[in-house]
This record gives sequence, structure tokens and C-alpha cells, in this order.
Amino acid sequence: MTRLSLSLSDLCCCERLALWSIRCLISHYRLPNCPETKTTDGLFPVCFRPALDAAEGAFADAVHLLAVAGQPRLAVNAPGMQSLTVLEERFLHGIIAAQNEGQRDVFILLAEVFPDRFVQGCLATALTLLADCLAGAGHWLPKTLLKDETTISGGGALSSISRWRSVSPSRMRVLWPQDSGPLQRGRAPDANRVMH
Repeated sequence: MTRLSLSLSDLCCCERLALWSIRCLISHYRLPNCPETKTTDGLFPVCFRPALDAAEGAFADAVHLLAVAGQPRLAVNAPGMQSLTVLEERFLHGIIAAQNEGQRDVFILLAEVFPDRFVQGCLATALTLLADCLAGAGHWLPKTLLKDETTISGGGALSSISRWRSVSPSRMRVLWPQDSGPLQRGRAPDANRVMH
């Protein structure tokens, strides 16, 4: 499940945003709403603020339950750290599972580290809320490929994918920008670039 090198440079931008959000929510480091860009907490639209608040509360409940039980704190780095912990990697996999309707898989991932069902519930709630916010803002974390599975990617992401994943081009479907000129589609010349 873990990568060979646990570093921010091994992550795509969506994974970095997810990791940064996890770290900020757990450490209660929140950015105020920006009236000019209408965003909050980095790249999230302001409408996601209640869900992010609820995720922060769920993480806080899990931290409290762990402290009451005399368990170690969540092994999560500060927002600016370059390295990843094994728990942070597990949380990223939990978000991937939640974005792919695998709520049961989120609990399985968490149960391997946290035997307390209440802690699992708090963390699963936090990860699912964050997964929804990320997806709602257009940030889908890449699903790990199974043996004979095909993945779909935009052409601009190929260099990033080849850097942090060993993906065979034969198992990918690339969405290249296509020229759909005015004669082909009956459109004006200024609208001649479309993603297919």
C-alpha cells in the first residue's frame, strides 16, 4: 500500500491538496474566507466551509478519544513538512476509497491501525467529508491501478503521472485536446479547442 518514497514530491497535486487539508484540519490551522476569490482553506469554494468545519470537528473527536484511551496522537506532520508519515499515506488511501464509494474500505483501512470503533467512525467521517469537498472542487485522487485495469487521464497530466506512478501507457486512455474546426462542428473559429 505504501510508496517506496514517502515524500510530497511523489504526490500529484490533488493528493498534495488532500494531505495539506488533513494536516491543517488536524492541527486546527485554518485559512479565513477570501472575499475576492470566494474561497476558503486554500482552494475550496466558501460553500464547503461547513463540511470542512465538520471534518475538523470529527478529527478533533478522534484525537480526544485517543487521548482519553491513553493512545498515541495521530502521526500527522505539520502542514509544511516535505515527508509523509505512514498514517498520512493511509488517510490518502481512505480518501481515494471514499471518493470511489468504498466506505467499507475506509473502515477496513482504519481498523488496521485503530481498533476502537468510535475512533474509526470519527476518522471515517472526517475523511469522507474531506473526500466530498475535494471531489466537489474538482480534485479526484487517482485510484491505484489493479492488474488489468485501465486508467483515464488528461494529456497534460502525463508527465506528472509518469513521475509518481509506474503506469504502463498500454493501460491508459489519454484525453487529448482535439481540433474541432468550424467546418467540422459548425462552430465559430474562436471555439475550436475541445477536450474529448
